[in-house]
Amino acid sequence: MFLRRSAALLVRAFSSTGNTTNLTGSHAEAIATRLEGVDKELVRELLVTVPELSKYTVEHWERAHRLLASEGLEPDRILSIIGGHPDILVRQEEKVAESLHCWRSCQFGDVNTKVLLSAHPYLLDYTNHGQLAQRVAFLHSHFESRKNVFRLFLNAPNLLTDEQRVTEEKITFLLVRMRHEVLDVAKSFAFRHDIEHLRCRHTFLERLGMFKPKPLKADKDAPSGNPSLHQIIDTSDKRFAVKVAYVTLEEYEVFQELFRRELEQELGRYSLEQDDGDEVDYEDEQHEEPDQLISDRGRKAYRKHTR
Repeated sequence: MFLRRSAALLVRAFSSTGNTTNLTGSHAEAIATRLEGVDKELVRELLVTVPELSKYTVEHWERAHRLLASEGLEPDRILSIIGGHPDILVRQEEKVAESLHCWRSCQFGDVNTKVLLSAHPYLLDYTNHGQLAQRVAFLHSHFESRKNVFRLFLNAPNLLTDEQRVTEEKITFLLVRMRHEVLDVAKSFAFRHDIEHLRCRHTFLERLGMFKPKPLKADKDAPSGNPSLHQIIDTSDKRFAVKVAYVTLEEYEVFQELFRRELEQELGRYSLEQDDGDEVDYEDEQHEEPDQLISDRGRKAYRKHTR
């Protein structure tokens, strides 16, 4: 009895899976038939990968495809946009066209604009032309070219909505305090990280003697001898500790906690000074603990590596 029931359940499950596959294939074929230049297999894979797309009619697909194609987007990019942002299928055509106009006005170049929007389709929800123009101008003033601004948005689309003071603090830290090259910052994922992460990684290497900001008068093309910005900020804690700082993960984790406390103490001291103009006596504090907890092995390994 048990075996018979189990067999029945397996048959039912297989039948259900087969029916779902058939429905997906039929829907994909209907869509591909109506959309010029679109490959049926790509549509089918998209329907399997993003099940939410199955609820939209062929007419929804046809309308969105027609609009995006009329704006010069290729079939593969159109599918990438739809797969990444299914709601675009029911978004008002006027709003999508308005957003495309906004992004084209940034003057990133036609190809770059297509790359950006297919990588981050949710940007097509944005229609505030004035705010976008202001943000692009702000970034351009620090990063020298429209292409670099494009790189920034591609690597960190959150720059569109982050508060300007938050972005400015990161720019000041990376370009002024740490003196990284503009292009290196533009090509990195720096602006996806919070300022605490950027400061912690750099401070750790500085206290190990493994990072020094380039002299102000140094030749721009002269090697700095520092790890690359990508290695410093865009790696996991373990890889950063072992491969970049040449210490153990545990040592870096101890430093992170001590550095967090150090920042909290600085913030508390600043708040007290703001609240009370009178002189306040503070207990002597030692801020060298992170250095003391880093073994000499890390420094020796680095010196050996750089010989």
